[in-house]
Amino acid sequence: TMCCAESTSRSQSVEFSVAAQPEAKFDEGFARIREELRAFQGVEPGAQPDGFAGALRDYQREGLGWIDFLRRFSFGGCLADDMGVGKTAQVLALLEKRRELRAAGEAVEPSLVVVPRSLVFNWKQEAERFTPRLRVLDYTGLNRNGAEFSSYDLILTTYGTLRREAARLKDVDFDYIVLDEAQAVKNANTESAKAVRLLRGAHRLALSGTPVENH
Repeated sequence: TMCCAESTSRSQSVEFSVAAQPEAKFDEGFARIREELRAFQGVEPGAQPDGFAGALRDYQREGLGWIDFLRRFSFGGCLADDMGVGKTAQVLALLEKRRELRAAGEAVEPSLVVVPRSLVFNWKQEAERFTPRLRVLDYTGLNRNGAEFSSYDLILTTYGTLRREAARLKDVDFDYIVLDEAQAVKNANTESAKAVRLLRGAHRLALSGTPVENH
């Protein structure tokens, strides 16, 4: 009888403690994601934007749909397709969709793409080929002096420039921050990795064709 009495007493104590706690609250962002999850039916292939010159392959449209899914749920992600299968084209299609929204009057900030210096020319060439309406700023070397970001859709820079210009770039609000060859910042203690963490972007995306090492 005594044992039962102790058990009842503990139960009442727990109930009282729980009842005394303040009501749990959640913010608007959490509420939005919860509603999105209730209606979520899976990731669908993305539609190629009208301003994209060329034809995305099926797996590239699936990648574009996956990126749309990440944005919908406010997730960052790593697009880790094999080398040479068109990760750049997928991102350019994404940025063209963002440009079209911006041109339609939506409040979409310019996006920042950070690449190794050896890939600057490749990104500029592919942007001219696939997304000729995209206004691209080559923010490297002397080209970065006096540049007004709001006049462009895509700001293209290097990890080296990012390290040198971190004081300015950290105060800019970007739409997408895209890191190409993102294994360049896998070591969190490097200056490049620290500079990347200072950047402010509504959405973040890493690209890598290099297999994930160790874990």
